[in-house]
Amino acid sequence: MTFRAGDRVHQQHYGVGDIIEMNAAHVTIAFDDGTAREFAAGRVQLQRRVVPPKARPKRRARAR
Repeated sequence: MTFRAGDRVHQQHYGVGDIIEMNAAHVTIAFDDGTAREFAAGRVQLQRRVVPPKARPKRRARAR
């Protein structure tokens, strides 16, 4: 299965995230918990997901 930047994936240990960059050697994934991790492309096991990203709470306007 091939993946591209922007694909939503699940990694067994870290959970669900978006592929932000990939090349022949490495895959970089931004996970929903706010972390980004780089994996060896030939060794990482990923599953395609259609889970939407977590909604971030809207910021309230600062009082003046």
